[in-house]
Amino acid sequence: MNSLRIGGIASGFDTEQIVRDLMRIERMKMDKLYQNRQVLEWKKEQFREVINSVRSFRDKYFDVLRPETNMMSVSALKQIEALSSDNKILTAAASGDVLPGSRKIEVSQLATASRGSSAAGVTSAIIGSGDITGQIEVASGSNVIKVSLNGNIKEITVDEGTYDLNGTGGVTETLQEKIDAAFGAERIVVSGEGNRLKFDTVSNVDILSVSSDTYGNGEDILTQVKIQSGVSNRLDLSGTMEAVSAKLAEGSLAFDENGKFNLTINDVTIEIDKTDTLRTALGKINNSPAGVTMIYSSFNDSFTLESKTTGKEKIEFDDGGNFFNALKISSEDIAEGKDALFTIDGSNVASRSSNTFTVDGITYTANAVGNATVTTSVDTEGVYEVIESFVDDYNSLITEINGKLSAELFRDFPPLTDEQKETMSEKEIELWEEKAKSGMLRRDSSLENMLREMRSALYGMVGDFHLTEIGIQTSNNYRDQGKLVLINGGNTLRAAIETNPDKVAEIFTRKSAIDYSPNLSSEERAQRYKESGLAHRLSDILNDNIRTTRDSSGRKGTLLERAGIEGDITQFNNYYDRQINDVNKRIDRMNEMLFRKEEQYYRQFAAMEKALQQLYTHGDWLAMQMSQFQS
Repeated sequence: MNSLRIGGIASGFDTEQIVRDLMRIERMKMDKLYQNRQVLEWKKEQFREVINSVRSFRDKYFDVLRPETNMMSVSALKQIEALSSDNKILTAAASGDVLPGSRKIEVSQLATASRGSSAAGVTSAIIGSGDITGQIEVASGSNVIKVSLNGNIKEITVDEGTYDLNGTGGVTETLQEKIDAAFGAERIVVSGEGNRLKFDTVSNVDILSVSSDTYGNGEDILTQVKIQSGVSNRLDLSGTMEAVSAKLAEGSLAFDENGKFNLTINDVTIEIDKTDTLRTALGKINNSPAGVTMIYSSFNDSFTLESKTTGKEKIEFDDGGNFFNALKISSEDIAEGKDALFTIDGSNVASRSSNTFTVDGITYTANAVGNATVTTSVDTEGVYEVIESFVDDYNSLITEINGKLSAELFRDFPPLTDEQKETMSEKEIELWEEKAKSGMLRRDSSLENMLREMRSALYGMVGDFHLTEIGIQTSNNYRDQGKLVLINGGNTLRAAIETNPDKVAEIFTRKSAIDYSPNLSSEERAQRYKESGLAHRLSDILNDNIRTTRDSSGRKGTLLERAGIEGDITQFNNYYDRQINDVNKRIDRMNEMLFRKEEQYYRQFAAMEKALQQLYTHGDWLAMQMSQFQS
């Protein structure tokens, strides 16, 4: 809380400035605390940079969810390439367990799904909703019908007058002549059967609709012929099933007294409500356990029902609610699915329900009937690229960590205080802080231990094998600080992959009978280490340092305990944050002490001013007495 103080009245001193100068000395201790806190925050920040780099490396090369780069997986380091002589007939992919060789495959039949479609034209023509018994009065302003044929819209104007529905010069004949003139003959048929006006198309793939801007007006021509504006000769997916029922050419749907009906497909019962839209009803079918897909094509006005899986089976259904009958689909329209039929190297004919099938570790995908030869061989370049990428990223990781461990520490460049920054330019601040941040993790024991273990793991024997035997060694240049080097420019590694892929895979992927756990005893750890390949050893080391799970003592990975990581409880509960909290508490206590100290200085100066004022008062009285005595 600020107080209004007026100092120096008696003494003439600048009390505010004197106190500020005195407090500047006192606050030097506070500045030291702020600098200590800043150093801790920088250390935590740099530690987290290392943790993120280690985690990225681990996630790329030791994650079962990334089999293409998982160095612990045989599939990444023993890649077998499968080539088909004719991809139009057959394609293939091989697992790492497949031996090199060739196989002759004859596909005699492809697998198909059970499928059936309705006859085109499930929707009735556009027809009036009621009989026209009297004459039709056509008035100006209400005599235009917009006719759309496949998106091409024409305005058809009927001359004013009184018309019968049929007969010479009637509405039917007049509309036919004008529509023929607009769209051409034999495209749209207008008729008046059963005293109802009807619009139909000659081709079942033509989409027709009619509308009127004056619909609803009693004199409007569409209103008089009892045809709703905007009606089409196609079903509307957004229309209700009740509206769909009214438009079906083969008869309406049979709803019960509750406005529902049940249909059964492949022994699965599906309930349809008249308030459901057509899209909703199809969704109920497609999302049901019946295992089928039903779609509506507005192009040819038909429905297709198809099994979601291929194989020798047939879709079975009942006609609940007159659903399939109204959609022109009968059991006879559903073709039975077929199995894929094939032979391998002249074997007996085999069958599979899918066109993709796996035999002896090779996954085949049949695309057409015919013959093809599949040749399998080691994908030398594919495996080489995985190992080369691993070596490059490993070297980048240890270079980053070594850089922080060996960075020079500039003790004469502590963090700047706010007061110091005010007297410096942005560039000067940047250059100062660059030196101030240097060496924050210099010779950090936890990072040094992790690097030492990683180098030791890669240099150790795996059974009777060593990394150098496949063309990888540790650099002889001490400045490289343990980087891996591909011997002979990588040619030795390529040769090892081509001639002995099992050995290459074994060195990295060999697996111990003991699973990883942070709670293993020293004997179990030693046994697991001895039995494991290099990838499992490295994975264990990285997990020991950055795992987010706790051991039996409640501790997480060593580096996470030190600096934490975002998204985990250690983000706010770690060694550095605890240190920072302690400094914050000391800062709070120091602030309180400085406040009391400043108040003390002001009280002392106030006392001095009071004493001086009294002294001056006594001096003035004495001077007055002496002047009276002299006179």
